Amino acid sequence: MLLLSGWGIAQTKPASIWATARLSKEQVMVGEPLIVTVTVYTSTWFTKPPVFSEIQVRGAVMTKLESRTGAKTVTIGRKQYPAIEQRFVIYPNAIGQNTLPEIEVVTTGPPEGGYKGIERTVHTKSRSFDVLAPPEGIDATNWLSAYDLNLTETWDRPLRDLKAGDILERRITIKAQGALAAFISPIVPEKPDFGTIYPKQPILGNIQGQTLFNGSRTEILTYLLEEDGSFTIPEVSVQWFNLRNRQLETESIPSFTIDIADNPDLEFILSRQKELQEELDKETERLEEEDEEPFEFMGLNWWQLTLVILAASGILSLIYRWIKKIEFRRKEAQKAKLISEPYLFKELEKAISSNDPENSIQALARWYDAYRQGKYGASIYEFAQDKHQETLLNELVKFGEIAFKEDRLAQSTSQLKSLYTALSDTRTSLNKESHSKNEEAWMNINPTTH
Repeated sequence: MLLLSGWGIAQTKPASIWATARLSKEQVMVGEPLIVTVTVYTSTWFTKPPVFSEIQVRGAVMTKLESRTGAKTVTIGRKQYPAIEQRFVIYPNAIGQNTLPEIEVVTTGPPEGGYKGIERTVHTKSRSFDVLAPPEGIDATNWLSAYDLNLTETWDRPLRDLKAGDILERRITIKAQGALAAFISPIVPEKPDFGTIYPKQPILGNIQGQTLFNGSRTEILTYLLEEDGSFTIPEVSVQWFNLRNRQLETESIPSFTIDIADNPDLEFILSRQKELQEELDKETERLEEEDEEPFEFMGLNWWQLTLVILAASGILSLIYRWIKKIEFRRKEAQKAKLISEPYLFKELEKAISSNDPENSIQALARWYDAYRQGKYGASIYEFAQDKHQETLLNELVKFGEIAFKEDRLAQSTSQLKSLYTALSDTRTSLNKESHSKNEEAWMNINPTTH
């Protein structure tokens, strides 16, 4: 693109793009979270969010902190570089030296002097870190390290007025700050002497914090009370390593006593439970023997069910295509906006306000290319001459003399703002003139009778 006839052609060159990986520590304990901050820099700007690859770290679990991408501007030397960060968390479980491999980052942005996004791929350098063993004398198989730990329990009913034959549900929850739920060992309570425990599938959960994950594990235990008398429910304890004070600590739920009254109907209840179990076993055997009978699901045979699935798939396919079409139109509208003349003029105003002459000249070239649309000359100077805009011509000459003839581009910010003011006035005046001509032409085609 030609900006001014005397200034030459605005050249483009590849943008400077690179990525770095920074570790929060170089030494961690087994299971201690290690924060990885990946930052990608560019000398122009990002037209799309960068895509950070997810990798596998040997002997560790690595997970991305979703929605933790941060945009910022970094000053290096005298130039400002837009930068975007993404954080990951590594949970090492193997002792010794480990390595964070290269992380691939796919970026999209224009070259220097251009405005259309080009996809580029960069890589971080690999980083090494050490994983230390637990303190001497600690069982590493049940090792849990965290910044804080909370151990609680709940029962589905008050522990009073109990009698043999009652069923109780107990939930024991461990919440570990900075640890994944998968690293929390299961709680295996002692077998009580008053009945039987039936464990259910535990509930595991991870909640993302500001920089870490907080894991929780809930054990669900069903107690069947089979004996009467006074009994002790044993203490439950969890040993863990406190990463804040580097000390081994223990959280516990104290033991307590329950009183179970005699139940005259206990024998009937237990015998009925046995009968129900036998009936359940027989029903299972009967279902296994019915494999040869015709398939049926919710009253539909196999071909009716197939038709229903095909019809549902067709509807879902139509909905999917409809959503894709809407998304395509939205993206096209966004693309059109990014290259529209009003948008680029606002970008020009921002560039000039930032007192960066180099970026301002690039923004000016992008705007004029969109504004002229082949109707005016290739340079703004020709445009100002053609439209007899004397004020704009004078400002162009003054700016050209300061910025290029005297080679003082960095000191031309004041003159650049004056040039922008003249350009804005010219643009406003020509837009009004164009609007008036269009309105007059429309009135000639569609005369109005008063």
